[in-house]
Amino acid sequence: MKKRLVAALCSAVMVFSLAACGNSGGSQNGGEDGQNSDGNSDDEIVEIFWQFPTTGEFSEAFYRMEDALNEMMEKDIGVHVTFVATTLTDSQQDATLAVSTGEQLDICLTAFTALGNLVENGMILELDDLLEEYGPDIISHAENKVEGCYYDGKLYAVPTCADQVWNTYGYIMKKQYADKYGFEQDDNRLYTLDEIEDMFEIVKEGEGENFYMMAPWNNTYEPLNYSLQEYDPVTGSFSAGVLMLNRSFDDLTLYNFFETEEYKAFCERMYDWAQKGYIAQDAAIDTEYATRSAQVNYLGNFGYGMPSSDMLTDNASWNQDAVLFRTVAPFYKLNGGCTVNWNIPITSAHPEKAIEAINYTFKNVKAATLLQYGFEGEEYEVVEDNGEHQVIKYLSDNPADLPYMNAYGIWGDRFELPSIYPSPIDWGERMLAYEAQIPEGRKSPALGYSFKAESVSSEVAAVETVMEQYCYSFNAGALDPDKALPEFIDALKAAGIDKVIAENQRQLDEWAANK
Repeated sequence: MKKRLVAALCSAVMVFSLAACGNSGGSQNGGEDGQNSDGNSDDEIVEIFWQFPTTGEFSEAFYRMEDALNEMMEKDIGVHVTFVATTLTDSQQDATLAVSTGEQLDICLTAFTALGNLVENGMILELDDLLEEYGPDIISHAENKVEGCYYDGKLYAVPTCADQVWNTYGYIMKKQYADKYGFEQDDNRLYTLDEIEDMFEIVKEGEGENFYMMAPWNNTYEPLNYSLQEYDPVTGSFSAGVLMLNRSFDDLTLYNFFETEEYKAFCERMYDWAQKGYIAQDAAIDTEYATRSAQVNYLGNFGYGMPSSDMLTDNASWNQDAVLFRTVAPFYKLNGGCTVNWNIPITSAHPEKAIEAINYTFKNVKAATLLQYGFEGEEYEVVEDNGEHQVIKYLSDNPADLPYMNAYGIWGDRFELPSIYPSPIDWGERMLAYEAQIPEGRKSPALGYSFKAESVSSEVAAVETVMEQYCYSFNAGALDPDKALPEFIDALKAAGIDKVIAENQRQLDEWAANK
């Protein structure tokens, strides 16, 4: 995402480089004689600073969650965590500023961007030895995602959570409107955007002004919140080209996505939708995009799909039934879909404890549930419990109104966390069973590849600056593509996107030849 590296970073990097689910889980018991379970005495507790992505300010309930988590972690692993507020959009910028000033930051976030940028800028530590010694539960719970956290053969990140490594997307609609307007929905078929647009037209006519069909995300460049088509930005960013998997799952040709006919058609459609009132006029700069679709004047949103409508996570965030009109069939792309990761900055005072703390969220279901959902009786109630797994229900029709609300499902093993009503109690098992049925031919041919961007790092930064200036507005239909798209492409070329893609293609071809 945003990589506005401050000028002081280069010198700071040189200085610091020299210096260096269900309810089956629970907190581990402390050891005897005042020792933690790992042998640390109580007076050896260390403090780590951990970025926490949020959509607003920390609340009083957030600090009570932090206190409760620390009560467990101090006893079990000798760690006291202080969370540092950030957003998915600004996490790297905030981490860069912390590193450049020498501020202690022990865990930072990589969100929807190329891991190599942080590596090449010397911001983060290599983690191979640390993970082997301090992260066994990360490995056992999220092994497939860990495989997507390497750069140039070395591990530089660990996944934020364990969930599916495949991707499927579509339009998720509140069921009350599907029923109201008689829309037929089938979990086993794919819908075209023309079909979905026809539904938008009907709903708009029926619901009137100030009723919207979608809220584009402002933390990612991906069109339609990933739901446009299959593609693989093999570096994690569009700045170095993409594989057009919608055309072929065998072709290793990298394209400038923004020059493709697919992207042009997307921009034209978004502009048309905005003119028709399907998208709010301020969507490109809306800071509340993450919870907007839960509001009563929204039909739904594009986003992550599930095997069936009753398993949709949006059912939980909207606190009502939803149905999925799938637009993209399940597939695997580079990094196993692992687009949000934890990193250890070079200014970490306790890198081993940082990994151990992340590992704790995979090992301890009680801790991960607390981080994800807050407190039973305050944010949720248990409505089903089979002794191994639970279903919980939010205590507000709008979870954003709860004392503690976590907008992002990035903690622990999501297959072991409680399901959220009305999702089924066997949500995790069904997800794993569905994954096993995805055809082998739906895998990106670049799985296992990593791009070394050092020789074009300045061009990558320049390209992504241009992307930031245009993409959010195109995604929200705020720019007329007849005028703005040629300007965008020219700016990308001036920034060096062709050079970046050519270098990426050279390395990808070499990797493929040596497989």
